[in-house]
Amino acid sequence: MKDPEDASAGAGAELTARFAAEVDWTKVVDLYIPLPEGQYGPDLLERHWSPDLLTADKAQAILHFACCGDGSSVSPAAPEVLPFLVEAVRDPAVNVRPQILETLVVLARAGNAARAAELGLGHGGRWRTAPAAWPAAWDRAVDALLPLLADDVEGDEDIRVGVAALLARAIHRADDLVDRFLARFEDEPDLSVAEQLVLTVGELAPHAVERREDAVAWLRERTTDAGKGEEPDMDDDIDAWLAWIDQHGHDVRPAAIVALRRALQPR
Repeated sequence: MKDPEDASAGAGAELTARFAAEVDWTKVVDLYIPLPEGQYGPDLLERHWSPDLLTADKAQAILHFACCGDGSSVSPAAPEVLPFLVEAVRDPAVNVRPQILETLVVLARAGNAARAAELGLGHGGRWRTAPAAWPAAWDRAVDALLPLLADDVEGDEDIRVGVAALLARAIHRADDLVDRFLARFEDEPDLSVAEQLVLTVGELAPHAVERREDAVAWLRERTTDAGKGEEPDMDDDIDAWLAWIDQHGHDVRPAAIVALRRALQPR
């Protein structure tokens, strides 16, 4: 039986070699513990792939604080490890994908706040920062995460919800993403994911330029659309019930009302 601390039990040799070669580990440090005790290495990423949940969860928590501390800024570690955090989210063998998505939400929010501060749009007196490499790294991460929205593998609904919620923070891609979410909604089989797609459109709409009016109009339609309606009684009409099951129409009216309010807020 393999030691749960043995990262090789989850991550393959090729992947672990990339951890060492592609990350500048001099930037991945504990923000609260001085060097050398606060210096991390490739094993921190490797443990994300551990089959032992406690091992993976502890590694994820450590890396979270190395990347964003209390959540107010993006550290230099974040763009270094971001590609592999995204790769972990894409790997069903990783047990801490929801936790990683939560970290990415914090990073995306902090990155947006840092950008707003640069433009003189920040709120409060706290200084928000992000390294120069962050915007390009985050943009590549968005592209790598988008395919997960179309993943219909049973049991991945929570990941699709998490990815849709995360991409609501990709406000620099608002026009492009609104189009993608509207298209995905039509094919989404799961109600919880469909509701999150609607909420995400509401978050992105105020930041869209060309697609804002279309997004608002679409959300207005969702506030009155009952989807495929009430489920027929299978015993009364099996054919009607089967036809109802095969449809993807969702009643997302409560989510659409919330999303519309957000969409109509000024930027």
